[in-house]
Amino acid sequence: MDDLSSLPPIYFPSDDNIDEKLFAPISKRSESMDCMVGYFASSYFSELPLAVSSYLNISSERKMRFLISPNLKENDLAALEGAFSNDEDFFEILFPNSFIQASILKEYSVKALAYLVLTGRVELKIAIKSEGIFHAKCWIFSTFEGELAIHGSSNATAGGMVRNFEQLALSRAWLGEESRQVCSALKDKFNQIWSGKQQGITTVSLNEATVKALRTYVSVESFDIVECHKNIQALLRNGIPTDVDSTDVTLAVPSLSVPAYINYETGEFKHQGDAVSAWFSNKGSGILSIATGGGKTYTSLIAATQVLKSKKAILVVISVPTKALMSQWAGDVREFGIEAADTNGKSQAWITRCLKAQQRNLRLGVSKAEVMIVTHQALVSGMFDDVGGNGYVTLLIADEVHNLGSESAKINMPHRFDYKIGLSATFERQFDPLGTEFLLSYFGGVVFEYGLKSAIGSCLVNFDYYAHFVYLTAEEEEEFQELTYEIKKVSYAANDTEGAAKEKWQRLCLRRRALTESAKNKVDKLFSVLPSDSENIKKTLIFCTDKNPAQLTKVNERLRGLGVRFHQVTAEETADNRSLRSVVSSFSNDELQVLTSKRVLDEGFNVPQTETAYLLASNTVIRQWTQRLGRVLRTSKKTGKNHAEIHDFIVLPVVDGEADDDIKSLLESEYRRVQFFSEHSSNFMHSSGGYYAGKRLLSLLGAL
Repeated sequence: MDDLSSLPPIYFPSDDNIDEKLFAPISKRSESMDCMVGYFASSYFSELPLAVSSYLNISSERKMRFLISPNLKENDLAALEGAFSNDEDFFEILFPNSFIQASILKEYSVKALAYLVLTGRVELKIAIKSEGIFHAKCWIFSTFEGELAIHGSSNATAGGMVRNFEQLALSRAWLGEESRQVCSALKDKFNQIWSGKQQGITTVSLNEATVKALRTYVSVESFDIVECHKNIQALLRNGIPTDVDSTDVTLAVPSLSVPAYINYETGEFKHQGDAVSAWFSNKGSGILSIATGGGKTYTSLIAATQVLKSKKAILVVISVPTKALMSQWAGDVREFGIEAADTNGKSQAWITRCLKAQQRNLRLGVSKAEVMIVTHQALVSGMFDDVGGNGYVTLLIADEVHNLGSESAKINMPHRFDYKIGLSATFERQFDPLGTEFLLSYFGGVVFEYGLKSAIGSCLVNFDYYAHFVYLTAEEEEEFQELTYEIKKVSYAANDTEGAAKEKWQRLCLRRRALTESAKNKVDKLFSVLPSDSENIKKTLIFCTDKNPAQLTKVNERLRGLGVRFHQVTAEETADNRSLRSVVSSFSNDELQVLTSKRVLDEGFNVPQTETAYLLASNTVIRQWTQRLGRVLRTSKKTGKNHAEIHDFIVLPVVDGEADDDIKSLLESEYRRVQFFSEHSSNFMHSSGGYYAGKRLLSLLGAL
């Protein structure tokens, strides 16, 4: 069950399979898991094999923290305190008679616990009260939806989890203030006790002697945790410790697999299979230039899955330019059966530790596939210079690869990857041929191209393009002429490579372009072409200039005045994965009609339900036009979308006298943008379509 909000709020362990129905669904979607219970026993791991394995399989860096108080008598407590003080083994005190051979289930359980402690996947601390007993009973999760807590009367023992009549309540912080307070209070109390700051409770960690003794219980190198879980499940099902049919076991070593619903060999996404074949033909290296919305992400993950078919194990490093893309990739990787290590907001030290843990898991056979998602900045930081090792292969997937052609990237790109995939709808770095040349050399050239012309009408919907011309206000026109006059005075420096005059000319030109981008009449024109009935405004994106925040503010004010349900998407939302997911979900479900933004929606924003986009401002880079088009043309089976609209707003300044080179350049870029959208549109000859808009701009350029 993916939707944690739909889980029931109360459970009775003696009546329900709480491993399958409660703990496992939550564990699969959790980023952290803490347990604070009294009367803990190692049989906890035998009663919740699905939950434990599901959680630990998410990522090699995931840990479970346990604050426990085993069922100890007074003399046991004294013995434990003495063993801790003298650095003696106290594992047998915690779990006496661990290996009673008549209880094979218990043997598996304790071995599993020992293995998880030794490999750092489980961290135990013993809570000892100075008076009374430590009898807390709660499990605290940080899930992808928010904080969550399971609490009630069940101890972490076989009796408490299965045999006794107990009850467990489920609190989800996002479902109400009371639930939020419960989750927050339990989490705060756990952290307080864990750090040893709770008065009257002493917390004891496993000492070196105990850890050393654990190595006599189980060999980390030879122990098969997956086989252990299989046997535990078989015993719980039928009580016989015989060979287990692997086809009848839910758990498996983490691996990559293509979801059944993805068809990459025939149909509208056949190009994905063709791209993978072309990549393999180039010895597992190359750039896949696939139109935005054409399934670049899935294509690269299909390639990774195909590599794994002939290899023992694989480490996949996915490099992206934005935090929003990190979240999007994490969701896509999850569909292929792996929970990626998402490094968003993590320190370099954390990433390094996680990478080492992933490589260790691959060497030991704990997993067949490990995936890490990093930023382009992290990729070139040196952390991945020595990636790779015996027993597994490495694959780099670089999304929006055009961002990796900078001077620093050219110097610091890691070269140890066995396989490389570069992804981009527009791999060429505009105005930077040397950067483009580096990317082609590093990734092994472009091995597959699938552009907009091929994608539109197949895996992308057709669209209409409307060009709307506006003029500057009298005040703006006056400022435009003043700037033009100042520009002409230093126009002699336009062709210089550097110097104060050149810098002044550039500043003045930027101010004039910002003036046209943020022209007030654009907002008025926008609201004249929006549907007159505000309820008919839906699934709409509005892109504003990033050169003047007033335009976005004005658009928001006007939408608010009309009662339109909208949300502004800024860097703040994209920096917070949870906030961004909430906004996207509300937009997808029509709770929001409009999203307004400057440039943060250009890369990494995936809401295929979008039907209409209004471009109040655009830069001169073809890549941005391509990305914005891709935002709108994605197909949506959920809504049955089969068509889209793009509305473009073009300022026509009044030119007094001879036009300077920058005005001509500005109008030429407007013409190129009109041509770009027009050549792919369905309404080229419409009165507001590309043909007449281009003709008008050409006429104006000719007159200049």
